[in-house]
Amino acid sequence: MKKKFKPPAFTTVIGSGTVIHGGLSFTGGLHLDGEIHGDVIADSECKNSTLTVSDQAIIVGDVRVANIIVNGTIDGDIDSRSLLELAENARVSGEIHYQQLEMAMGASVAGGMVHLLEEDDEKAEAESGSWQEKEQEHAMDEVEAKQEL
Repeated sequence: MKKKFKPPAFTTVIGSGTVIHGGLSFTGGLHLDGEIHGDVIADSECKNSTLTVSDQAIIVGDVRVANIIVNGTIDGDIDSRSLLELAENARVSGEIHYQQLEMAMGASVAGGMVHLLEEDDEKAEAESGSWQEKEQEHAMDEVEAKQEL
């Protein structure tokens, strides 16, 4: 008998009506009811990190989180190193990389889907450090550019 995934307690909630312009990094659990226009990335050290995208939520950007539960809209690539659950109202436009997938009737995906093996996960962990460094450098460049204005 397969165990049902139990997400961690939410450490962060972004409410309905809230719009974030820029990337977001987090650890633990994040519940989104609002909008994020930027990449959403969980700490790669946190294997139990979980993002829940409610039916009214929108993400325009790439998502890199171990466990993702989507019932809203994501316009960007998804990288889930553990479980990706697409509920009935999920709308995804982008390439999806997943290890385990649950997809309800009614969910839609416009893009490719790539099943990851556990050895792919180990390789990605080695690469994620350099990816996160590039993201931090990009964020610093944006801050410096705004300060120059």
